[in-house]
Amino acid sequence: MIYATRRFEFSAAHRYWRSDWSAEENERVFGPCAYPYGHGHNYTLDVTITGDLDPRTGMVMNMTELKALVSEVLEEFDHKHLNEDTPYFCEQLPTTENIVRVLWRLIAARLPHTARLARLRLYETSDLWAEYDGAEETTFARMYAFSAAHRLHSPLLSDKENLAIYGKCNNPNGHGHTYTLEVTVAGPVDPETGMVIDLTAMDRTVRSVLDRLDYRHLDREIAAFATQPSTAENIVIYLWQELAPRFEGRLRHLKLWETRKNVFEYTGPGAALPHTRHNR
Repeated sequence: MIYATRRFEFSAAHRYWRSDWSAEENERVFGPCAYPYGHGHNYTLDVTITGDLDPRTGMVMNMTELKALVSEVLEEFDHKHLNEDTPYFCEQLPTTENIVRVLWRLIAARLPHTARLARLRLYETSDLWAEYDGAEETTFARMYAFSAAHRLHSPLLSDKENLAIYGKCNNPNGHGHTYTLEVTVAGPVDPETGMVIDLTAMDRTVRSVLDRLDYRHLDREIAAFATQPSTAENIVIYLWQELAPRFEGRLRHLKLWETRKNVFEYTGPGAALPHTRHNR
């Protein structure tokens, strides 16, 4: 199956506010997003289509045609206040999760019969986005950082073998990284909040795990790495084991950047990795 992705951008304002809630409840749940006049973002939208190749053109769909089609949809959103200037958020909040589902409906209806919308990923900021593929569940992702030292050294190998395999990473005094962790959860969109998960609760959950690693030496201070090397592979598995029970079945995917060049992904024991794209 061939997938083709085109990136789009638009700018818009929005506000999270439920008129049937008190001001205190709105501010408790939505925080600054409930401020009275709204706020704005430069949104980025990745549109991925699939279908059979046209034997004449060698394309699933002409990207120029896709650009025109999606741009026409986004005209209704670009430089608008989503609550005030569009009809789509009278009865639902313009959260990232709800916006991406609205865009799915509008774009899918305009595609030619030879192409099919495979997924949309909408970035509200570079470290927060929602993705939708037409199913009941919507995925929501957020990126986090932590800094830690470690030494790659396996107790199952001799000192000579460790040095040969790990090289500079076997330095007895250790070295370190600022790790970046992408956490993806999935579930139905809550009809009241328009969210898959409360963002404050998600941040609190992830930080409760990462803060134990942040500014630490993994091998010397984290028990899990006393008997196994602190490779990024083992770190991302450890993070899954710690986070999955806390998300009660909603955790779908972890992606760990050790450096800009070394990236590691895990979706739990026995699960296949989803189709992923490196858009940044």
